[in-house]
Amino acid sequence: MANTAAPSSTPRYDRLHFILGQSDEGEASIVKDSLHHRGVHHIAECNGSPDRLFNALDGEIADLIVYDFDQLKDRFVDVMQQVRKKARGLNPFVVIVATVDDSNAETVRRLVKAGVDDLIRRPVTGQRLMQTVSNMMALRKPFVVAHDYVGPSRRVSRRGDASAENPLIRVPNTMRSRAIDNVSEEELQGIVEKAVAELRDRQLVACAGEVRALARTLSETYVAARVAAERYSEVHILLVRIEAAADDLRDRARGTRFERIGDLANMALALTQRIERAGSGKATIEIQLLVKLAEAIYRTLAVERDSLGIAADIANTIARFTGPH
Repeated sequence: MANTAAPSSTPRYDRLHFILGQSDEGEASIVKDSLHHRGVHHIAECNGSPDRLFNALDGEIADLIVYDFDQLKDRFVDVMQQVRKKARGLNPFVVIVATVDDSNAETVRRLVKAGVDDLIRRPVTGQRLMQTVSNMMALRKPFVVAHDYVGPSRRVSRRGDASAENPLIRVPNTMRSRAIDNVSEEELQGIVEKAVAELRDRQLVACAGEVRALARTLSETYVAARVAAERYSEVHILLVRIEAAADDLRDRARGTRFERIGDLANMALALTQRIERAGSGKATIEIQLLVKLAEAIYRTLAVERDSLGIAADIANTIARFTGPH
């Protein structure tokens, strides 16, 4: 078992792993020199390149990313959510700080959607950055895990951060573990891997919740469309969204203890295709089956977790219904 040394009275900044993503080389040099002066020596630079950022994250458990928002703008949300959703990198809980020229409402909206922890208006200084480091070492916000967002809770009720389907989760504070608690690298890796396993389970639940919610909406919309034919365009849009969510669910289930869920997601996809082919007013049974299947998938992941019995029974019913006649 790995041994953990006694906590440090003075933070061990030399143990921290930072990544600088500043496109302005002059600013990056100033920040890097300032961090070196404060004892931070492990600093990787990616110069605003997402590929270089991903490569750096894939190679180590990073504690902090400082990234130039204005270098990416429209791509910033996608790049940072790839990190948060563990599509790239070893630590989806890494502290993310965005540097910006202008912190207007639209910029802040994008940063929130990206899942950043803090923003700093340029010019960036080492002193301001170390203030964020101190704040994050003292307290990390819990994360929301939704089908379309992973990141810090903003504690704004209208966003619906926490719900039965998207509960808040505690995240490892790797900066504190390294700099103050003197946790060994081996033990830190175990802490992060355990938290990642929980994150993946939560992501499966969130995807299943999205499929369930869309299936319910589809059922209601389909009934309305039988009265008002112009609403069939809404049915098509919902089917496309269900297919995307079921695809995501299948991919996330692959290689986990819930791999059987991937087969059920495939059944959901098959049902959406049958509904699409059936045309207006001719897929009532398929939609009923889809709603039941989506409910069973969700309950398997979120409620029963150790049993696939309900889902298997419904899957067998669907297989008999959709099999060759």
